[in-house]
Amino acid sequence: MSSEEEGCFVNILSRNISNIVDALLHGPENAFDEARKEGLLEREDLDRITNKESNGDKIRACLDIIEGKGNEKRICEKCGQEAAKRCVTCGILCCDQHLKRHQQEGHNLMDPGVKIEKLRCTVHGDLFKFYCMDDWSLICPKCKDGQHKEHEVVPMGTAPNKLKVVLAEKHCRVLKSIESNESQLHEVQEEEGQTQNAGRGAEDLLEKRRKELCQIVNETVDLMKGQINKRKMEKLSLLGKQKEKLEQQNESLHQEKSSLQTALQEELDTASFLQGSKDLLKRLETMSDFKSVERTPLPVLDFSKEEKNLDGLITLNKNFLEKIEKGPVEHPEKVELDQNNLRRLYGRSPSLDPNSAHRQIKISGDLRTATLTRTGNQYPEHPDRFDVHPQVVSCDCFSSGRHYWEVDVRSSRWWKIGICLNSMGRKGGKSGLGANPESWCLSKLNNEFSAYHNKQRTSLSVPGDHERFGFFLDCEAGELTCFGDSRVLHVFRGNFMDPVKPAIGVWDYYCDSVHFVHLVKQTFITN
Repeated sequence: MSSEEEGCFVNILSRNISNIVDALLHGPENAFDEARKEGLLEREDLDRITNKESNGDKIRACLDIIEGKGNEKRICEKCGQEAAKRCVTCGILCCDQHLKRHQQEGHNLMDPGVKIEKLRCTVHGDLFKFYCMDDWSLICPKCKDGQHKEHEVVPMGTAPNKLKVVLAEKHCRVLKSIESNESQLHEVQEEEGQTQNAGRGAEDLLEKRRKELCQIVNETVDLMKGQINKRKMEKLSLLGKQKEKLEQQNESLHQEKSSLQTALQEELDTASFLQGSKDLLKRLETMSDFKSVERTPLPVLDFSKEEKNLDGLITLNKNFLEKIEKGPVEHPEKVELDQNNLRRLYGRSPSLDPNSAHRQIKISGDLRTATLTRTGNQYPEHPDRFDVHPQVVSCDCFSSGRHYWEVDVRSSRWWKIGICLNSMGRKGGKSGLGANPESWCLSKLNNEFSAYHNKQRTSLSVPGDHERFGFFLDCEAGELTCFGDSRVLHVFRGNFMDPVKPAIGVWDYYCDSVHFVHLVKQTFITN
């Protein structure tokens, strides 16, 4: 059979597919008798159909013949020239000349070699004519009116452009995430390098002074070096985890970037493009909307206190050394909540951050006292500044270890004191201490004492009028213990591994003031 005859055969069968199927079910011999006489159908083709037992198998054999006869050369049904595309909408083959009308009318066009069965719904047997943007799949009209009725469905002809818009938008977001990720990765790498060199000056100075001290001082110096190294290694460990996480996400984002670029640039037919995009879109859906990793800032290592304490090493005695040897590095499982010991072991003297102070809060020169004023102070604009509540936070930021500080409230009649996450918003009515999930505080109003967190109030029994309150923060244990008159008033529990800051609020009465107490630690244990 010649190529021209084969092309004619395919066109005849394609245009009369419904009649052929009907004929197959009632007598295939008659259906193909005319074609066989004209030499358009070989006897083996007819035998291949009639030898099938079931009607379904006969239909499939017929369709296989229809597609197989045109494999060598596919002919335009209008002029007999070589076909350039198959119009799925009209069910015919067209050359470039006769393809224009189908293109202008937005018909679904495929390569002429695409098997028609691949474009049929496996459920209903109808040709695909639509694309579901919710499931990223080709569907037939019956699917559209059925299980996809509530979905966003578009015609196949317009689906590629719409899908490319979605992919392009995701591509832009991936690029932004990569930029943010690489910036944070650079910060981690820089801080990692700085941390590697941290503490060297303190260790050299300790070695120099070692010769001037007795044996007990030598043992203390070794202990202090171990503490410095542990702090450094702890921070390096945290930085290493941040670095690894950022690098993993960066690698994943680059892979998806490459996949998206390929999807946007590769020239594929409509069905291949739409079907191939499904796996890519599913992967992108699992990437948490391309949100980059939010890196938690780590506290800067400061060894200046070790250097200042060198002058006091001579006065150390064996009793102090024995106390250090019992637990110089690891925290004990349970802390003895004695305020004198807490002051000695974990005492801190926070200083106030002027950039966070509300305009009616005046900060003293030593950065420890906050006073409520009648008129606003001329503070510059700053994103950390409270704009509604008369509050201020400290410069000190804690995310690990144990810390104890005290607040003097004798000069105030309405106050709030406690802690807040460094990430807590400073603007608007929801930024009040204790009025959101990111802050914990004690409060005094009308001689009534309360504990607040996330708008939840706990009434406290505080006899008398205390002048000073203490706070002991254990970040790893997730506890903030509040003291008054040498006894525990309340214990807050939460995730204090995120950076938190001591905070103060002075309310209602002008000229009232609250200040952080200056505590002098009596040992060299650092956290």
